[in-house]
Amino acid sequence: MNHYRFQLSGADLALQPTVLEIPLTENEYSGLLQLQGTGGTLAAAGEGTGAVLACQLSAADLHGTPRDGLARKYSLFVFLQDVPVSGDEHAFIVGRHEAFDAADPKAGVEMVHQPENARVLIRIGGKLFTRYLYSKDLMKPYFYPMIGPREKTLVQDGPDDHLHHHGMWWGHDQVNGHPVYHEFADEGRQVHSRFLHLKGGPVFGQLSVCIDWLTSRGERLLQEVRTMRIFNLPPEQRYVDVHSELIAPESAVEFGPTKEGGFPFIRVNEQLSAFFTGTITASSGKRGEGAIFGTEADWVDYSGKIVDVSWPDGKPHRQLIDAGIAMMVHPDFRAFSTKWFVRDSGAFTPSNFHFWGGHTLPAGERLGFRQRIYLHLGDVTESRVKERYQEYANPVKVRWNES
Repeated sequence: MNHYRFQLSGADLALQPTVLEIPLTENEYSGLLQLQGTGGTLAAAGEGTGAVLACQLSAADLHGTPRDGLARKYSLFVFLQDVPVSGDEHAFIVGRHEAFDAADPKAGVEMVHQPENARVLIRIGGKLFTRYLYSKDLMKPYFYPMIGPREKTLVQDGPDDHLHHHGMWWGHDQVNGHPVYHEFADEGRQVHSRFLHLKGGPVFGQLSVCIDWLTSRGERLLQEVRTMRIFNLPPEQRYVDVHSELIAPESAVEFGPTKEGGFPFIRVNEQLSAFFTGTITASSGKRGEGAIFGTEADWVDYSGKIVDVSWPDGKPHRQLIDAGIAMMVHPDFRAFSTKWFVRDSGAFTPSNFHFWGGHTLPAGERLGFRQRIYLHLGDVTESRVKERYQEYANPVKVRWNES
């Protein structure tokens, strides 16, 4: 049987914990799948370091269509944590590892589908991270909460100033002239139609769904494939990759120039908003709504202080912790995604047609948006948001070989 080995430099290990994606050929993927066996789990064992890293195979990309499903992309994902940085080169052998075979599935990312409640519970390490809520009683599916440091949600649902803001959600107020945003009685809606992919694992879990955008009369305006890939990282440094594929199936779709729209929008926990303790920072170095709104940036971060209450002796002990949430634009998906909508109140998105004068998507065409959400402990500097974006934009090139 073939052996699979990869090497990393000391510089490649500078940012931990993190996840590496190693691109594979179809033959390499098949070989590793055979090595993994039925019910087995792959791991990467460090030569001379004793480090054993969880691995996960994947044949699914983030994007696709309702008709064809998700595009194929063969990869091996490696969870990189607590690897000594000393030395110039670090070699790892990939194989089946008994310790991981026996590991509790709750140690990874679980996708717990509850169709009777029209929701998916997404757990990391056995604890709730978020829920995908898709009841037909909702005007649009969305994700809430998004739990980060000290088990605090860093987003909010239905704030009293904007009841249609729901954690992380999608919407646009002018789709061929139809509003699909504010949730008034005579508005259009987004309806979950089916799952394309729903699978957990030791390194990540992925949810991909088909969404129909409808008029108030139930006529289809638009189709969307929406994906959320959640990585098994600790709550102090948590990654979520998001992809939205908009598809004009029957006729052209016109998105008006309204500012009421995002793919997706996030509404941060009000304690992180600039109305309370938060600071909005862009990759350009600009700060605050007035300086950032409508300007170009690779990422935007909201960081502030959140109240944390513990009860070690049966009495409440209150402290403030520094935490934040950043959204980063993938460099291959910059179309309509470089000019930021930000509000001091805590709503933000890079993907908004307002700053581009609207857009018409021709019949049969597709448009993709892709971002990474980074939930973190510490402020924008302490959490190394700049370096985390560089890792996202320029991932480590792993030296991989098969023998």
